[in-house]
Amino acid sequence: MKRYSWLLILLLLAVVLVGVVVAAPAATLPPRGTATDVTLWIQPHAGKAPILDALDSAQDNVRLVFYSMTDPDIIQKIKDTVARGVTVRLMLENNPYGGSSTNIDVGLDLQKAGVLLKWAPRAFRYLHEKAIVVDDKVAYIMTQNMTTSAFTASREYIVRTDDPRLVAEVARVYDADWNRDPIDLKDAYLIWAPDNSRERFAMLFNSARQSIWLEEQNSQDPQILRLLTDAAHRGVDVRFISTPRWPIEDDPDEIGREQIRQAGGQVRYILDPYIHAKVFVIDGKLGFVGSQNFTTNSLDNNRELGILFSDREAVRQMIDQFLEDWEKGTEEPFPTAKLPVPPEGYIDHTKAKFYLFRDDVPVQLTVTHTYNSGRVIWLMGNADQDANFKVVIFPSAYSRFPGYPDTLPDKYYFGKTIRVRGLIKLYRGWPEIIVNSPKQIEIVEE
Repeated sequence: MKRYSWLLILLLLAVVLVGVVVAAPAATLPPRGTATDVTLWIQPHAGKAPILDALDSAQDNVRLVFYSMTDPDIIQKIKDTVARGVTVRLMLENNPYGGSSTNIDVGLDLQKAGVLLKWAPRAFRYLHEKAIVVDDKVAYIMTQNMTTSAFTASREYIVRTDDPRLVAEVARVYDADWNRDPIDLKDAYLIWAPDNSRERFAMLFNSARQSIWLEEQNSQDPQILRLLTDAAHRGVDVRFISTPRWPIEDDPDEIGREQIRQAGGQVRYILDPYIHAKVFVIDGKLGFVGSQNFTTNSLDNNRELGILFSDREAVRQMIDQFLEDWEKGTEEPFPTAKLPVPPEGYIDHTKAKFYLFRDDVPVQLTVTHTYNSGRVIWLMGNADQDANFKVVIFPSAYSRFPGYPDTLPDKYYFGKTIRVRGLIKLYRGWPEIIVNSPKQIEIVEE
């Protein structure tokens, strides 16, 4: 009898041990849908090559979905892709924040070239997703729009995956949105808004034991801020990098940054490049790249897409970039150190970004290019509408300028060399001066 008792005890111990061996790894398994093999690019140093190469690789079909598209090289490459017989579908936001009509012009132009076009589904406040699917085999998920400034002046991230599950999911959601069909994303692998972002972010931030490092454009949503401050309170190394708005007292993200600081987290600011990214790394092991801003509208009302991955090389790239930006960042939003006024008494427009938030020195440019959307006029010293210094004039000021109403400022100043006075501010990563009066503009040469 004793012999059988001991055998029974040994058998039970074996079952327990087997249970421990089997169950233990489950606690360390990465979250559902975590990609293990991805390729990562970081802007602005990656440039346009990843997107151009993706379009060049297409043999049969391409799905494109973006919030904004203005870059001429990308637009031409899309036309070239259609011209060689590839079916290209584009979903584009037709009413971006601020009311710009640029997307309408670009979309209709691409439609004429043979692109199949649909505007954003009205089920969402904004179509803010940024993704490409090539030949149903490869997906690109990113933080950036297809604008020149995204490639040249912003911190952005692009992830490429060929995981069949993930690619199929991006394509499936795209097709549902294209057809205006509802879709159930309860068991999705990827991170989608407005469907599962809050749940997945809560799980990730609550799981952090060592660190949460973030490069984020926004810091406003109460739930996200509570998750980050809770993590900081329990000893997690929370670090947050972003670009401030001038003046800092009017920056809607500063309240959230201060909450992170008060909880024991650390915050640093970067002016150049502009932090448009929406990325984070958990415990140095899991990376996230997506379109989701930490705003209530983004998480609850927009169509957004993000990807979680554990690929060691990609996560290492993110950590290296974060540490480089962290060292470059400042605890003060707008450092007070000032460059001296050049001996000639003005600064060339190409140097304006080095004199941000100064109003004591004029900026000189020859107006070689202008832009008039009906909602704003830009005076520029080169052809790149996204990536250069701009003199900005809004319609409320038009009547104060010479020649009004027959001649608007874009026509009046075209071809002239001018010096402009005013506060040099950042907008989407590039400097500008908003002009409300012709007294701010001196004509140097007709």
